[in-house]
This record gives sequence, structure tokens and C-alpha cells, in this order.
Amino acid sequence: MSGPLSKEFLKALADTFDEAGREAVHHVRDEDPETYASVFAQMFPKETTPGDIYSDAQLDRLCHAIEAKLEKAVRNGVETIH
Repeated sequence: MSGPLSKEFLKALADTFDEAGREAVHHVRDEDPETYASVFAQMFPKETTPGDIYSDAQLDRLCHAIEAKLEKAVRNGVETIH
């Protein structure tokens, strides 16, 4: 990104992260692992695969977290998961 608007945007984003970002990232990671993985994946080129970013153990934990959320949703009668 270049230009003053981009620099201002990145500064505002950094300031916001400093305020509550770490807590928000942890919350999303713990409560909505699909969104966490999606946002994280969007930071990399499309040619990048999960195996390029995560270790096998991390991928296993992420898959188990997603499976647990899906199982919980099915038990609670949710028909659509966002």
C-alpha cells in the first residue's frame, strides 16, 4: 500500500490493535476458529497452502476446534453455520 490514506489507515489499524487487538484475536481464535483461520489465510497469497503456514499439530488442533463447533451446532439444531 502506498499514499497518505494507506499510511493513515495502517496507523489507525495499529492504534486499534494496540487498544484491544490481542484480546480480540484470542477471542476469535477461541470462539470462532473458522473466522480466525479465514482471516489469517487472507493475509497470504492464494498460492500459499495451510501446510506452508501451520505445523501438522496446529492443523490438527484447528480441525478439531472446527469439528467441535460443528458438532455443537448440530446438537443445538443449527442448520446454517456462518
